[in-house]
Amino acid sequence: MVDNESEKLEPLSRDDILRGIILLVSVFLIFFGFSSNDKTTGILSLLISILFLVLLFVRGPISVEPNYLFERYADNFGFYLDKAEKYLCESFDAKKKSEKVLVGVAFNFLLVMLFVLPIDLLFQHLTRGENSLLLYQQFLTWILYVIQSSLGIEVYIRGENSTILAYADIIDMEIVAECSGLHETVFLSLLVLCFRGVKPMVRAKWAIYAAIFIFIENLIRILSGYYLINIYDFSTWDKFHYFWWHTGQYALIMGVFVLWVMTIAGKPENKSVKKNFIR
Repeated sequence: MVDNESEKLEPLSRDDILRGIILLVSVFLIFFGFSSNDKTTGILSLLISILFLVLLFVRGPISVEPNYLFERYADNFGFYLDKAEKYLCESFDAKKKSEKVLVGVAFNFLLVMLFVLPIDLLFQHLTRGENSLLLYQQFLTWILYVIQSSLGIEVYIRGENSTILAYADIIDMEIVAECSGLHETVFLSLLVLCFRGVKPMVRAKWAIYAAIFIFIENLIRILSGYYLINIYDFSTWDKFHYFWWHTGQYALIMGVFVLWVMTIAGKPENKSVKKNFIR
C-alpha cells in the first residue's frame, strides 16, 4: 500500500526528544551494568534502566506506546533518508520502477553498514578486556553451570570473578567477555533495527528475537566444547572453536539477516507505509 498524498511532517517535540534521550540512557545503563566490576553497582544500574523504561513505556508523565515513539523517529529520520535516496535515483538516472528498487535496496544496505559497523567496532573496543562484561559473564557462567549440572556433568564455579567452569575430566573453561556473545547480539540486532522499509515495531520485535537466537546459539557453542574435548581432544576443539568464532559465527549472522530480509521484511503486511512528507 502506497500513500501518494503529501502530508506535513511534524517535527520531534520536546517530549519526544526527552523520550529519545531517556531511551538512550536506559541502553547505556544496561551496558554499564553488564560491564561493571561491582555486582551491586551493576544490578543497581540495570534496575534504574528498567525503571526508566517503565516510566517511558508503561506509566509516567511522558509515557507513550513504544510504537508511537518508534514511528515518530522513523518518520523524521525517514524524511531525510528518502530525500537522499531520491537524490541517488536522480544521480544514477534511475527512472524505471525496477531501477529505483535496486537503488533503494543498495542504499538501504549501505545505511545499515555505515551505522552498524562503527557501533559494533566501538562496542568491541569498549569490551576488549577479558572481564569487561563481568556481570553478564557471571550470569552466563551460572546458566552453563545449572545446565551442565542437570545433565550429570561434574562441574563447579571457581575463580576470583566466578567466571571459571571447573570440570573433573577436562580442562577448565573461563567465560571471558568474548564468550558472552553480546558483540554478535549487538551486530545482528542492529542489522535488523536499521533496515528501512519495515514497520518499526516489526523491526523491534525481530531484534529481540535475534538477541534470543544468539543467546541460545552461544550457549550451544559453549556446551558443545565439553563433548568435543571428551570425544576428540583439546586441539580439535580449539581449531573448531577458532574457525567458528572468527568465521562461522558472522557467516551465520549474515545468513540469518539475509533470510530475514527475504522472508519477514519482504512480507507486504510488514512493510511500512510509504509517506510523502513536506516541511
